[in-house]
Amino acid sequence: MGKEQVEDIKAVVIRNVKGVWREYWLPITAFVVLIISCQLFNLTHSGFFYPLMFASGWIVVMFALKFKSESAVFSLKKLTKQRQKDTSYEMYTILRIYTNDSDFQEYMHIREYFDSQHIKMENRVIDHNHDIESQIMFIRNPEFTYCYHLLMDQKNEMYFIGEYV
Repeated sequence: MGKEQVEDIKAVVIRNVKGVWREYWLPITAFVVLIISCQLFNLTHSGFFYPLMFASGWIVVMFALKFKSESAVFSLKKLTKQRQKDTSYEMYTILRIYTNDSDFQEYMHIREYFDSQHIKMENRVIDHNHDIESQIMFIRNPEFTYCYHLLMDQKNEMYFIGEYV
């Protein structure tokens, strides 16, 4: 290795260490103070080190909890999203539209007409590996002749599933 390469590597390491120190100086200092005060307490058994150990330990624990909640490894939301991507399950809103109109499919794209129908909504997880129609239970309403099932995903896109008489 040439002297220039060693100097370049040394400059990069120093810059990275300064960047880490600039961002994490408080937890690093608290951790060092905690280690030193614990070692000095073991040697002297002096009560003088109790406040130092408590304060620095508290700072270290608070930063550890903060990093734990923000870390992708421990984050429950990110872990749940990753599991949903890995599996075939997805959350949908099921719309059951009850009507006596046999021409519902022709006019359902008109917002006023759609809103005038009797609609029941339910959130459900759907498995894409199985038949979607079989996962949505048909609930009869004796007041209406027709029941239409629509799925609405999290992007508010609607999918027609089936018509029941």
